[in-house]
Amino acid sequence: MSEFINHGGQSRRAFLVGTAAAGAALLAPAAAQAANERIVYANWGGSWEKAMRRAWADPFTKESGIQVVSASDNSLGRLQAMEQAGKVEWDLMEGLPELARVGAEKGLLEKLDFSIINRDGIMKRPEFFNDYSIPEVIFGRVLIYDKRLPQKPTSWASFWDIKTFPGKRAFYNKVESGILEAALLADGVPADKLYPLDVDRAFKKLAQIREHIIWYTTVTQSEQIMREGQATMGLLADGRALSVKSGGAPVEVAMDVSLLTWSVFVVPKGAPNKEAAMRFLAFVLDEHRQTAIAMAYNYGPVVPAAWKAIPKDRYNLISGGPEAEKTAIFLNADWWTANLQPVTEKFQQWLLG
Repeated sequence: MSEFINHGGQSRRAFLVGTAAAGAALLAPAAAQAANERIVYANWGGSWEKAMRRAWADPFTKESGIQVVSASDNSLGRLQAMEQAGKVEWDLMEGLPELARVGAEKGLLEKLDFSIINRDGIMKRPEFFNDYSIPEVIFGRVLIYDKRLPQKPTSWASFWDIKTFPGKRAFYNKVESGILEAALLADGVPADKLYPLDVDRAFKKLAQIREHIIWYTTVTQSEQIMREGQATMGLLADGRALSVKSGGAPVEVAMDVSLLTWSVFVVPKGAPNKEAAMRFLAFVLDEHRQTAIAMAYNYGPVVPAAWKAIPKDRYNLISGGPEAEKTAIFLNADWWTANLQPVTEKFQQWLLG
């Protein structure tokens, strides 16, 4: 994972000058005619949406004249329903890597225009390159815990130790959110032997704490559960976990107990303003915009050059930084693409059982 870090230096002046230059290039002569355009961006909302607006949406609007309007329920099911109804409302959508693969297979996505979008700076992970998506940010799923617990949890096994660490556990009710990986790691499976996942073994492990689990249905709800002390431990997206901590809740985040993944941008088939969406995607891949999002939130840049302008005192807070390099595990998007539907069905049956 050394590709995440570029230990270069850059002055604030150089950073600002570079940002201005990039902005001028993007503004180009189309700004005036774009003044009445807008793109509708379906995203996860909450604290992440606020950071994205500061780092990406508002600067993009200032430089291009194109408004960025947020929409909720960025799910594959919602996208498919709009496509089937012939009423596509979104121009842009974020989601997990499986969104790009499954969406493309179902014919729900536009091919991206790489004459507009420059991918040259993206880190060279093969799974980041396809016709229908670009990586958005690197993020982790981390263990967050109540500081009033008698001990500090140090591994996924701690998550299952109800006696030493009493209280409820918070899990996302999406099977691809890392819960099976966490269960198998807690059960002693070595990190390099996780895939292919032993699904039955994972569900058996989850059953051990079944009565102690609070299943959250949105990432915004995950923050609420931990902020209000409904659970003493949770598996949360790291940005959400740090948002709870920075908000003053009595919690701590075990950044060294993490699972790394990434989010993707896709453009729905038949998007009303797809060219404007392509321009936005070109904008966010600029290294200075990637630095900006890492400074506004703790999600890691997908353009390694962005690390040059990130202060080293933030390295251990940002997903994919040097601290995570020692212990983090990347979720296997290829395995999940091939197995998402049957494992989801099995998970739903397990929840009802």
